[in-house]
Amino acid sequence: MIAKVEALEAIRTRRSHPRLTDPAPNDADLSSILEAGIAGPDHGELEPVRFTLIRGDAMDTIGEMLRDAYLARCAAEDVEPVAAKAEKERTKLRRAPLVIVVQAVRQQSTKIPWQDQRDAAAAASMNILLATHALGYGAIWRTGEICEDAAIKSRLGLGDEDAIAGFIYVGTVVQPKEPKHFDIDGRVSEFEATP
Repeated sequence: MIAKVEALEAIRTRRSHPRLTDPAPNDADLSSILEAGIAGPDHGELEPVRFTLIRGDAMDTIGEMLRDAYLARCAAEDVEPVAAKAEKERTKLRRAPLVIVVQAVRQQSTKIPWQDQRDAAAAASMNILLATHALGYGAIWRTGEICEDAAIKSRLGLGDEDAIAGFIYVGTVVQPKEPKHFDIDGRVSEFEATP
């Protein structure tokens, strides 16, 4: 029963932290975090979820790729790029000492729809956030155009049919946040059987 209380407390007190610093999780904690991700729901046990870890100098390499992808999107849409936005794309991974890219690699199945495989990656992402918090670290789950960008997916070894669920920034919290109050009023209804 104690584990149940601890799990609920982690769920209620977890917050997103946009700025994180060293240290990142050590190897043992990182293994626990990734195992928690893999433990998420996986319809048909197809194992579509994959992780790519980005840290150290690789952040600069990927950052340049994010900047180039932004510039390519601007060119394709015939939009003038914003220099500050291009620089932000190049440096944004440095907001944390570790970034975990959560991916869904499409598995062939006549029974399990692709959406369920994508949902497995989303569930893995949520488990990673909870495990990170439970171990005393902070994290934030970021999505956006970079998750849909074909060049970025290709560079990460993904095919067009695969998906990026998000970039999860992980590290030590710089500025703690108070837990939020969650109110279910107005969000719950009960379906009534009709005669």
